[in-house]
Amino acid sequence: MTEREGTSDGLSLAEATAIAEHAREGRLELDDPEIRRLVGEANRILVRTQMWGETPPTPRRRWKRRMLAIGAAGIVLVWVIGLLGPLLLKIAGE
Repeated sequence: MTEREGTSDGLSLAEATAIAEHAREGRLELDDPEIRRLVGEANRILVRTQMWGETPPTPRRRWKRRMLAIGAAGIVLVWVIGLLGPLLLKIAGE
């Protein structure tokens, strides 16, 4: 089985584009809940692609973002401790 270049939703960008276009032109029966769900999924993929580009977020990219957020939070925490630490030590010493 070949690995598909697509999203975690299981649709590639080309498939999502085709489904959304067919739905816009009225070729799909939107009364069926499964088709309506698939059209919604295709529209989400298109919106995500328009906002973030064609490359879907990979686990490695998510890991990098998570580490960046943790690092930034650590820097802020150290700054707050450095700012309030001497004040707390002065109050505790009195």
